[in-house]
Amino acid sequence: MAKVRIEPWRISLDGPVSDYSESLFAVGNGHLGMRGFSLQTPKRRPYDHAVFRAGFFEPIRPGVTDMVQLPDALGLRVAEEEPAEVSQELDLRTGVFTQRWRGRTVAVETQRMASMADRQLLCVRLTLTALADAQVRVQSAMDAQVCNLPVHDDQMVRETQTVRLLTPVRQSGRELVMRAAHTGRELRILCEGPEETCAALRAGERLTVDKRVRVLLDGETPNPDACDPWAENAAAWEALWRDCDIRLEAEERIQGALRYNIFQMLCANAPDDAAVSIGARGLTHGRYKGNVFWDTDVFLLPFFCWHRPDAARNLVRYRLDRLDAARALARRQNLRGARYPWMSGGDGSEQCESWDIGLCETHVTADVAYAADRYREITGDGSLDGALSQLYLETARYWLSRFTWEPDKNQYSSFFVKGPDEYCGAAINNTFTNYLARHNVRLALRHAALDGEERRRFKHFEEHVALLYDPQRSLYLQDELFDRLEPLPSAHEQGEPLYKSVCFDRMQRYRALKQADLVQLMVLFPEDFSDGEKRAVWDRYEPLTVHDSSLSFGIHALLAFRLGLSQEGWRYFERSLCFDLNDELGNTGREGIHMAALGASWQALVYGALGLWSDGGELRLAPRLPPEIRGASLCVYHRGRRLRLTVRGGEGRIEQEE
Repeated sequence: MAKVRIEPWRISLDGPVSDYSESLFAVGNGHLGMRGFSLQTPKRRPYDHAVFRAGFFEPIRPGVTDMVQLPDALGLRVAEEEPAEVSQELDLRTGVFTQRWRGRTVAVETQRMASMADRQLLCVRLTLTALADAQVRVQSAMDAQVCNLPVHDDQMVRETQTVRLLTPVRQSGRELVMRAAHTGRELRILCEGPEETCAALRAGERLTVDKRVRVLLDGETPNPDACDPWAENAAAWEALWRDCDIRLEAEERIQGALRYNIFQMLCANAPDDAAVSIGARGLTHGRYKGNVFWDTDVFLLPFFCWHRPDAARNLVRYRLDRLDAARALARRQNLRGARYPWMSGGDGSEQCESWDIGLCETHVTADVAYAADRYREITGDGSLDGALSQLYLETARYWLSRFTWEPDKNQYSSFFVKGPDEYCGAAINNTFTNYLARHNVRLALRHAALDGEERRRFKHFEEHVALLYDPQRSLYLQDELFDRLEPLPSAHEQGEPLYKSVCFDRMQRYRALKQADLVQLMVLFPEDFSDGEKRAVWDRYEPLTVHDSSLSFGIHALLAFRLGLSQEGWRYFERSLCFDLNDELGNTGREGIHMAALGASWQALVYGALGLWSDGGELRLAPRLPPEIRGASLCVYHRGRRLRLTVRGGEGRIEQEE
């Protein structure tokens, strides 16, 4: 595979269009997303040429939904021509993706974008340059044959059974109407542009054909057409970059990779819509059925809190609006309060079909509460206080019913839980989970209206929750079982992810971590632990972590930077920053862009290397730049103020912007 070229504002790649390039060059506007497929080549399979609409889910079997794949209405095809080698380029400044190739008689350039100025709109532009005198014919294509290929929760299972979720109602050259098979929701796609263009071109002469595709769901009214949607989109992106860009004094490759990470986070977010959130692969793939994980709350939300607080508010509202669904899930699990799902469907229902993950990854509930509290801390927004208080209360009630009181040990213990590390089996007293649960209960004690009896119970839990700590080593322990597991054989320590070659039953009995667990805890609560305790966690658990997850590299980089471990921090930062650009796990093509890695990379830089943090309304900038980054400049929003942060070497400056 050709190597991706990374420049400050451009990502490019030469070669045939592949699953990998389709993921890499996926673009979106938060409402619509499309993979970087060829506009010239017809589908080989009905689930090729994936286009998605945020929040559009349909049942694939009872109780289980999938993010609906939309029909491909984008095609502009040059008759009797076929691309082989394609030059592909993504302009990060404007969100325009370009493919160039040479046919027998013409050189072809196609451009496409998902408009940031009009969230219903996808635009395509085709430009032909005649290589010799030629008759050319350009056809507008609209392929209504579409289905989903659901991806199994188990990464080792390859699905082959497709599901047809949309049926055509009517189709013409300019309009396609489809209806969802189960819910009856109506999808309407409007195309503007010629259905066919024929021309006689002389050598060197050009022909340009434009096509606009408007996607409407549930009777939406079309937005007014812009005179120049390309210019309006460019202006919208310019405004986004004013708020979100981070300028580095570093290699051009690092600057470009950072902007690519930011670009993809912006493409995945619908800032004005609290009805949708960001799935684990955004709008770049249907992996994990398009569902929302703790990735959004813990890894992505901080970026939006600091750069786009209104968008962050809607991401928090998304969770608040699904509190009733979380209550229902707790009741189904014979528990009190509210339990957020591990894989949240569009309606907030649990979509995980694996019991050991879906039931045991309980920490997601406390993650939601933690993230909401960080939103309030960073933005100072008090408008959600009433709803947040209710969330803290209901999730705290869940924890009191999920833990077990052990009178002989005088402690509350958690049984059959998984922390962020998913390789070790269902554990007893996972420290990450217990610490987050205690924090959740503390939020309820601080913000919720409690009667005397409930306050007493919450206080008792806060004071007696089990936290495993070895004072002789100043070391927090992952759980009660971890140190009893057998070491991972050295033959398994390198190469492809272990889940591809080691049965999970065997894997969960090895003393090896899939991703950061206690390292994650240290970075979420930087004020709670001494540098000695953080270093003890690093020294103990970093060598045992195999990083078979996109969540891991950036979090290790963050803690390493905070500890002054510059070399280790840079090594992990590069791998996180270029996770998809380098196809770290070899699954970017078949699974899409890893959203959590994008957010973790941002945090590693901003929270780690630049040392930004807010606590009690006080802003702190304590930079520890690695030698590879000489300086950085960015704008953030903190409690209603727009601030310019500038860092050079070990010095940081905070200035208010007009």
